[in-house]
Amino acid sequence: MGVTIKDVAKEAGVSIATVSYVINNKGNVTVETKEKVLKAVESLGYQPNLSARNLVGQKSNLIGVLIPDWGNNDEAVKSTKDNFNFDNPFYGNILNSIESTSTKAGYSILLIASTITADKIKSIILQRDLDGLIIIGALPKLLNSLAKVKVPVVLIDSYTDNDNFYKIGIDDEYGGYIATKHLLDLGHKEIALISGELIEDGVDMERFKGYQKALFERDIPIKEENICNVGVSMEGGYQGVEELLNQNHDITGIFSTADIMSIGIYKKLNELKLNIPEDISVVSFDNFPYTEFLHPSLSTISQPVFLKGRRATELLISLIAGKRTDDHSLTLSIELIERDSVKNLK
Repeated sequence: MGVTIKDVAKEAGVSIATVSYVINNKGNVTVETKEKVLKAVESLGYQPNLSARNLVGQKSNLIGVLIPDWGNNDEAVKSTKDNFNFDNPFYGNILNSIESTSTKAGYSILLIASTITADKIKSIILQRDLDGLIIIGALPKLLNSLAKVKVPVVLIDSYTDNDNFYKIGIDDEYGGYIATKHLLDLGHKEIALISGELIEDGVDMERFKGYQKALFERDIPIKEENICNVGVSMEGGYQGVEELLNQNHDITGIFSTADIMSIGIYKKLNELKLNIPEDISVVSFDNFPYTEFLHPSLSTISQPVFLKGRRATELLISLIAGKRTDDHSLTLSIELIERDSVKNLK
């Protein structure tokens, strides 16, 4: 038999009513008592019966959204910043999509930073009565710890292979492949890569695999001096391109795994008096609206960021309602947008 609310009350030395107040975030309970109850909940592995709660109309209509935080020194890219990644349009767009889709369905969202521990996230699920959770990005250690939470979880941009989760994303390896192949097809051979941290199950790792695949097909060796891993930011691209050019003066093309980094790349190349695409060609990834208005306009892989958020939220709300699907993964389409940032060397 599973752990019951009576077991938690006994472990914490409080009444059953007090435990109920804590896990449903109701009543006037002291901080000290809440901590005792939550410690007992975690120690015993107790989870409330969500089906029973829904039958009596106790659904919170609150969805948690776990988003990478610059302050995460373990899983996310290291940076001096300690705020959410809101300077990257990707996160603003996807959160806008999640929020608007949730609101239309009668749900609210609660933002959670990935810097906090899995135990704390489990406590938030209990304390705030979350009906479900959307996790953005690859956070392997954290995901492993959250695999058995008793609320539905949808991942965005993660390659974690776990049937406890549902996933929405794109084929990032293919995106990296067609970006690099575009440079190769136009005669480039010394092609550099500027990417974020290459972590397990992450999109940058998959885009790197696509970069590798395209070069392998042309029998072009992967050179360590042509690869630079930086923070996914304007500063990262700015610093990364200078580092690459110091290591290899023969680079003619750069594949940047995010448009936000390409802004920094453009700025540094301009300062170095290197023209795009005459001296250095650049292919990027995301296709945010500003890329069309850069000078020269930026060739980039277009991915449906807003659609990712909408589909993930729709799927989660469907799962909360008890609808299940055998297909745990949805892959959205991408395409190369050719503009003016690549020179034909042939």
